[in-house]
Amino acid sequence: MRRTILLLATMALVLVLVVGGVAASQQREEQSTSSSQSATSNKSGGDVSIQSTTVKASFASGSGPDFFGVKVSDHGNLLSFQSPQGQEAVVAGREGYALCTGTGFAVGGHDTGDTEENFGAPKFSQPNPGKFPLTITRNTTDGALQLKQVWSKPDATEKDVTVTMTVKNISNAAIFDIVLSRSGDFDVGTSALDQGARTSDSVWQWDDPSSATIETSRGGTMLTALTLGASHETLVEHSNEWAAATREVCTPGTGIATPTSAQDLAMRVFYNLPGALNVGQSKTVKFEYGRM
Repeated sequence: MRRTILLLATMALVLVLVVGGVAASQQREEQSTSSSQSATSNKSGGDVSIQSTTVKASFASGSGPDFFGVKVSDHGNLLSFQSPQGQEAVVAGREGYALCTGTGFAVGGHDTGDTEENFGAPKFSQPNPGKFPLTITRNTTDGALQLKQVWSKPDATEKDVTVTMTVKNISNAAIFDIVLSRSGDFDVGTSALDQGARTSDSVWQWDDPSSATIETSRGGTMLTALTLGASHETLVEHSNEWAAATREVCTPGTGIATPTSAQDLAMRVFYNLPGALNVGQSKTVKFEYGRM
């Protein structure tokens, strides 16, 4: 009788350990998924992303003057753009995007690195973990729009990287006059003082060889609209104004007259996508960051 009781107790203990192990494994898996998606819940029960500087894809090629390095976060922010070696152009990962409707001030969602609002947790497609190409898909928390970013593998020869962005209407009604912006706080070289200029298609910051500022490298960084058939505009902005407010909108105003004197700057390209975006319809545009 005692043997029977002992055997039953042993079997019960084994069962508890097995069930506990499975539960712990499931909990770890759920935590891993939650962490990779950087998600929490808002008051309405929807998923809202937490600000993140997690590197999701990175690239590096060459060395010294020929070096080119790019890092992108799991939210689709350009965290690092370095060329030549040791010359970081992105200030503290403060680069990103804003998706707007109407006049460009009714923000559907924005994320510029250390501040964001109204975007849900990201979903990924990445054939090689940690590498490019990288696809990041996010929905606005109101369930109206989906934004998909496809970051191509950076070009080591041209020293540039392209991101293709697709806006899709996932609501049950037409949405009008969408604006999609990319902008960021950039410092070229070793000083925050850069000159800025723009054309109708590109905006850039650079250090002129004749400038009085002390720099170890005289170069530049350019942001370009590649979808020339879609209406688009470029802007150079004061860095402090961008950081304080305009980073959260798509069309902040006229910007600074260019070319500028050497000062602390931000730069932006935005696309106007006028008219109706019907249910299930999508529109795609491309941006490119490059060394100059």
